[in-house]
Amino acid sequence: MWSFRRVLFAVLLAVVTLVGATACGGDEEPANQGVPLPKDFPTAQVPLVDGAVLSAEGADPQWQITVQAPANEGNAFDNAVTKLTQDSYVESSRSETTGEKSVLLSRETGGKTYWVTVGISAAASASRTTIMYSVTVT
Repeated sequence: MWSFRRVLFAVLLAVVTLVGATACGGDEEPANQGVPLPKDFPTAQVPLVDGAVLSAEGADPQWQITVQAPANEGNAFDNAVTKLTQDSYVESSRSETTGEKSVLLSRETGGKTYWVTVGISAAASASRTTIMYSVTVT
C-alpha cells in the first residue's frame, strides 16, 4: 500500500504543478466557471467539493481532478474530506508536510473499490482553496 500512496502523491504533485503554472485568479472567486468532468467520471460515487473545476483529466479507471472551492465556505480541504466520509468513505491514511496535505480514502460499492486521494498544496494557485483529487477504481 505504501507504493500506491507514493504514486498517488506523485500524481497530486504533478497536478499541483500544472495548476500553479496555468491557473490564475484570487482566493475570492474561481478563475473561470470550470471545465467539464470526463464523461466516464463516477460523479455518483465520488462527491467533489463545490466549486469550479480547474482541470479534469483521465479515463476509467483513473482520473485527476482539481477544484477551486469558494474561499468563503470554510476550510476547503476539511470540507472535501468530510464530504467523502459522509458518503461512506473510510480514511486509510493521512500525510502532511510543511506545504502539503493529503488523505487517502476508500469505499466499496457495486463490486468496485473507489480509492480517492484528496490533496492540497501551498504551491497551488489560491492554495487554501485548490483541492486536488486522484481517483482510482479497482
